[in-house]
Amino acid sequence: MIGTILKNMRLSANLTQKELAEKLNLADNTISSYERENSQADFDTILRIAKICNYEFKIIDKNNNLLDIKDMSKEMDF
Repeated sequence: MIGTILKNMRLSANLTQKELAEKLNLADNTISSYERENSQADFDTILRIAKICNYEFKIIDKNNNLLDIKDMSKEMDF
């Protein structure tokens, strides 16, 4: 499921796997592996992909505060 979401984010940003990989400093076969769910991207990488693709989603933190990707990226400094 997450692989399909990552692929849809990438495609909605009109990026190839290679282009996204370059922005993340990863090998393009790593992106392919994430999308096929042969390996799993860590949470930081998922947030970076979302930011690169201008994809917005909401996260509830441990204090039940609703955060968006912009809040998370400020906290995580990427």
